Amino acid sequence: DIEEEIYGDIIHAIFPNRQTVYVWSDDKTISFLDNIGGIKMLNNANNADILILNNTSKNAFLVGKIVFVRKYYLLKKYKDFAVGGFYWQKGRPNIMFLKQNLKKFDIRLPGNLKNFVEDEL
Repeated sequence: DIEEEIYGDIIHAIFPNRQTVYVWSDDKTISFLDNIGGIKMLNNANNADILILNNTSKNAFLVGKIVFVRKYYLLKKYKDFAVGGFYWQKGRPNIMFLKQNLKKFDIRLPGNLKNFVEDEL
């Protein structure tokens, strides 16, 4: 599945030196991430390395966490701290990373993902 492959590439690129990356999401339809080697889905956002959001949230646990979103409007809403997003638009996958937030978390993406880094929305 292309979506599974894309998420695997993104998560492992954000955490290149981690044996296991702990992921929490408010979207249970991406439970397929548990099938990707080196990724473990959690029920508790506080223990996760990265939060993948599909809906808006007012929770304080977002502070200080690496956030990745599944919708463009969420990327706009959380542009001050989300590192990026992967969403479908007109039947096509779109990937976008926000340069300023990658810097905040000292994330250096590999060459194959650098084309998706934007200075701003």
